[in-house]
Amino acid sequence: MNDLPTGDGHDRHLVDFAKALRELRQSAAHPSLTEMSRRCGVCVASLSGAHTGRTLPTWRTVEGYVRACGANPEQWRSRWENLRLAQRIEDGDKHAAVLRRWARTGQLTPPQWVKSERELAQLVDHMRRFRGLSLRDLARHRAGFSHHTYAAVLRGERPMSASMLISVLHACQVDPGPAQRWLSILIRMRPSEQNSLLLSLRRRPQWPPAAVPLPPTEGRRLRPGSRPQPHPSYG
Repeated sequence: MNDLPTGDGHDRHLVDFAKALRELRQSAAHPSLTEMSRRCGVCVASLSGAHTGRTLPTWRTVEGYVRACGANPEQWRSRWENLRLAQRIEDGDKHAAVLRRWARTGQLTPPQWVKSERELAQLVDHMRRFRGLSLRDLARHRAGFSHHTYAAVLRGERPMSASMLISVLHACQVDPGPAQRWLSILIRMRPSEQNSLLLSLRRRPQWPPAAVPLPPTEGRRLRPGSRPQPHPSYG
């Protein structure tokens, strides 16, 4: 398992919850994720994401994780509910302000307070909804990602790749300046995606964010064009 996140940019309560899940698994003789998946019916990727301390897993995932370790899920329900409620209260006010700014300016610029992969995934999901795009719309926009994959990533159950973020930014027709800021946030959180970012941009020479360093032949800017209007529920 990877180390739990540290520092001020992470939810301490969420990290503690992930640590408790890890300790529960250890006390159950550390079954493999494959074996746990067989016992509870939750996929390996979701079980793995549950103890990262980066995103709050769904209750179904927590219930399966705990049950696969031979413990009583109901003893974990109250703690999980408190985490979910705290996140909803905190996220609601911040996200509402972002959506109002997007509607007012027409620029899908990320806020400065994004400090975790969970926050990034939530905002990217808001962005595609703001443009009125379904998960299937995103999947049709670019081959390679199914709507199920988009759903898992935007729920925070799987990490976001540079290639996927570029695909969403392109589908939402985000201008080069704001797009570069979104990508910078991703690279700050996941430095390992730097090479993948450059490779993905080489495959899209018609759309590189202006401030991303590219070879001269790949530095063309996005041509002005029509842009989808905000979805009515986000206006």
